[in-house]
Amino acid sequence: SDIWFRGDRDKVVQILTNIINNALKYTPENGEVTVSTVDEGQLAGFKVADKGMGISSQNLPHIFERFYRGDKSRARKTGGVGIGLSIVKALVEAHKGKIIVESELEKGSTFTVLFPKEEV
Repeated sequence: SDIWFRGDRDKVVQILTNIINNALKYTPENGEVTVSTVDEGQLAGFKVADKGMGISSQNLPHIFERFYRGDKSRARKTGGVGIGLSIVKALVEAHKGKIIVESELEKGSTFTVLFPKEEV
């Protein structure tokens, strides 16, 4: 079904692209990444779920910090400098939205991005 919220198209695309790229980067070949819409009353957005390596409970509170890299050995294999999710969070907050992350090691992660329907 269609969902509608108002926002800066380029910034919303940047948010979605970054989260999908991370999901693909941390999911094994032939793994599964799912993108779906979310409609929760006054909030609307999207959810990106993967069946990748997941994020440990000790790293989860830090993933939106600039330049934060969790497992250093995995960081070398996947590349990046750890700035993408901090930018995502800033863009979501600029839209008065919120981002929710659920993750379990070796089972995958789910990123849910929600924007207020009436304010964005």
